[in-house]
Amino acid sequence: MVRILGINGAIRPGSTADRALQHVLGLLTADGAACETFDIGTLPLLDGRPTDQLPPSVAAWREACRAADGFVIATPSYHGAMPGGLKNALDFIDAPEAGGKPFLVVAVAGGDAEPAATDVTRVMRHIGGVAGGPNVVVSRAGEAWGKGIEPASPAAADLARRAAEALLALCRLRAEGRLPGP
Repeated sequence: MVRILGINGAIRPGSTADRALQHVLGLLTADGAACETFDIGTLPLLDGRPTDQLPPSVAAWREACRAADGFVIATPSYHGAMPGGLKNALDFIDAPEAGGKPFLVVAVAGGDAEPAATDVTRVMRHIGGVAGGPNVVVSRAGEAWGKGIEPASPAAADLARRAAEALLALCRLRAEGRLPGP
């Protein structure tokens, strides 16, 4: 069974990013993936301390990433970029945790969501992640996503479904050893 780790880059439960994440994880679960999430809000700021001086939450984060076959990373766009908390969390992992693993970015914003999607994609690729298909980019999320877990826009719903299918297909290929390693 493919294991997917969901990451809410907005940190706040119930945010649009969190609802979008829950929607995509629901699609993946319906297609047979085992999905879990990790609360990156428990992580300290990266400050250069040696690993043996970091709190247990960092080891738990790295282990959750190592155990995953792929990632769904939901992010809002704050001031034209991904939130600092999400960047901080991604800075705690590297190739041993993310190398060769497919990822999907779900970016939502009240304005332009594309800058955050680009930021997350760039960082994940830098640490060895494999883009798992098209990013789900939902700008003007108040209209396109609405207040619930389901997208208000049929186009956003279709994009989320197609992106989830692409991610799961790549994760399955990786699990079968049919994708190159990091």
